[in-house]
Amino acid sequence: MDPIYHSKQNVTIEPCLAEGTTLLKVSLDKKREKTFRIDIDQGQVLWNSKKSGKVNIENIKEIRVGDAIQGYKEPFKISADIEPRWFTIIYVDSGKYKTLHLIAPTLELFNIWVENLKKLHLDKVDMIGGLDQLRKRDSLWLNRYWKQADKDGKSKLGYDDVVSLCYDLNIYMSKALFKTKFNEADVNKNGSLDFTDFQQFVKLIKKRDELDKLFNSLAKERGNILTLQEFKGFLVNVQKCTFKEEEYDILYHKFCDKDLNGMNLEGFSSFLLSSDNTIFASEHAKVYQDMSQPLSHYFIDSSHNTYLLGNQLAGKSSVEGYIRAIREGTRCVEIDCWDGPDGPVVFHGHTMTTKIKFQDVISSIRTHAFKSSPYPLIISLEVHCSIEQQNQMASILLDTLGDCLITKFLSENEKELPSPEDLLYKIILKGLDTVTDASDVETSKEKKAEAKKIAKALSDLIVYCASVKFEGFDRDYKYYQLFSLNDRASTELLKKQSDKAALIQHNMSHLTRIYPWGFRVNSANYEPHHQWIAGNQLVALNAQIFDRGMQINQAMFSVNGGCGYVLKPERLCNPKISNKNPPAQTLTIEIISAQQLPKTKDYSKREIVDPFVEVELLIPGAEATKKKTKTISDNGFNPTWNETLKFTLNYEEINLVFLRFVVWDKDFISSKDFIASYCILVSRLQFGYRYVPLFDVTGELCPFASLFIHSSLE
Repeated sequence: MDPIYHSKQNVTIEPCLAEGTTLLKVSLDKKREKTFRIDIDQGQVLWNSKKSGKVNIENIKEIRVGDAIQGYKEPFKISADIEPRWFTIIYVDSGKYKTLHLIAPTLELFNIWVENLKKLHLDKVDMIGGLDQLRKRDSLWLNRYWKQADKDGKSKLGYDDVVSLCYDLNIYMSKALFKTKFNEADVNKNGSLDFTDFQQFVKLIKKRDELDKLFNSLAKERGNILTLQEFKGFLVNVQKCTFKEEEYDILYHKFCDKDLNGMNLEGFSSFLLSSDNTIFASEHAKVYQDMSQPLSHYFIDSSHNTYLLGNQLAGKSSVEGYIRAIREGTRCVEIDCWDGPDGPVVFHGHTMTTKIKFQDVISSIRTHAFKSSPYPLIISLEVHCSIEQQNQMASILLDTLGDCLITKFLSENEKELPSPEDLLYKIILKGLDTVTDASDVETSKEKKAEAKKIAKALSDLIVYCASVKFEGFDRDYKYYQLFSLNDRASTELLKKQSDKAALIQHNMSHLTRIYPWGFRVNSANYEPHHQWIAGNQLVALNAQIFDRGMQINQAMFSVNGGCGYVLKPERLCNPKISNKNPPAQTLTIEIISAQQLPKTKDYSKREIVDPFVEVELLIPGAEATKKKTKTISDNGFNPTWNETLKFTLNYEEINLVFLRFVVWDKDFISSKDFIASYCILVSRLQFGYRYVPLFDVTGELCPFASLFIHSSLE
């Protein structure tokens, strides 16, 4: 093997990948050999194409090989000799999921591509670290735009080219200031900048006065160096950190400049941006809660119409919906089953949505069920099939899921639901277990009229999630029975205090599923925290829409290691605990600045965003409290606000209160256009000076954008 190729970014790949290799690119209608290569400086996979011909490595969601490509075998007619050399790259481009199917000519080249892609992807995802990582991150960002601008390959850009590139980077300033900064960076005075000059140019315009001010207020002893004691004082008094003594020393030296033997402004800036200073408490990024309590004591990440990639009237059905949901932590997925010409199919009945095979769905679920979480996966079956095809469903479930499928109670003497820990790596079916229960509240009048009996073979597979009709709280429901309510019906129920109390009591020992009202045809979501406050566990949302409801859901299930199960507040699990009246507190959020904001979806080349920030406090049972900053004109690169927003917080369950940051572009035609957002549980908010990551309208991370804030709770 030749020596490993070393890039400027200190990442290594095989020489053949930097130079390019021939791979077979496959789609449903054609196969074509193309030359693929990796450009580490740009962080991209590139190939010759009339279209884009590139994949940004940080946009890769998954690299599928082996069992993970089983869903492609039939449609692509993958033969046994090709299968070991086939790999599929799942990536996001302009907010849309895309697939790149590739076949390597040899098994050796297949291994080289897959191993190097996984290594590079991990490096790009983990690009927030020490001082060197900050430099690497900025260099990658500039390299990508530089190479796109340097079309003739001369490695130099004139003044007009630099101005045009700055517009792409969302940098705007007056012509006079542009010219001044350009001349400062043009050290050779030849009217052009090479990449090193351009880096200096960007450094000049990226100067952060707010960071200079903060650093100078802390570095009293040595001026341009922050000492260990000053750094520790900042962490304890401002950031509210409670580390072990030796951890302060380790953290300090991680961000020190080795030549200066101390932490300078660059090192301090790098720390603030690093994974050691996230706004989300890192201890909550792992499973830390007690997982031995009954299932009814947990909120469970749940999906509605999981098969849909678009709206519920004419959207596309795909197994990708299940794969994405499960890999992102969802623990309850929904399958709408109907009779098909060659066996049961999945789609949204009486609509124009496309159809997929029930077998393909179950096979994909089995492959991916426990990739992101070992805790039980619930499959919510909505069955509209004939008895004959229900029997086929039962056979498919048994044959495909095997020992993972729960087919009987864990114990004959059970009196309560088992725990997530008891059900590790198990799959539970939710559905009607008897003919008499065929009028689930979730079914519409039309569906009720068409309701068919449940085949015994299928009914026998329903154990811990037996669906029944909601008949009030006087009925004696068995511990393994659950009912479903649409969000509108549930909201009406919660308006009456006695019904709300009864539902909370019921949910201490039983599961309840909430799903979107049927007239939400654009797949918009309700806001789940209004349902969680009643202890409802399976609060199902449409994952294809990243609206406020979905963002709240993402914030909730980002805790406890993203395992899909979050322990409910104790008052919602234990009837002996009564309501509390906590003292009012003031949550203070200072919006200081933003960095490298993306442009809005429909921007023009020369258009620069006019951003403002809106902060929302989201409390169950109440309208959102919103406060916003002023608008900064023509600056999406480094707008500075330095505005303080205050919120009063006196709600009893702080674990159900959310804070949402939304960055808008002031538009004089449409009032405002969405740029990006972030949502977090207030109880998981780390105080002090933090960077807020930002997600675009599709829920994808904006890799170089952030807000810089200071927060406190008193």
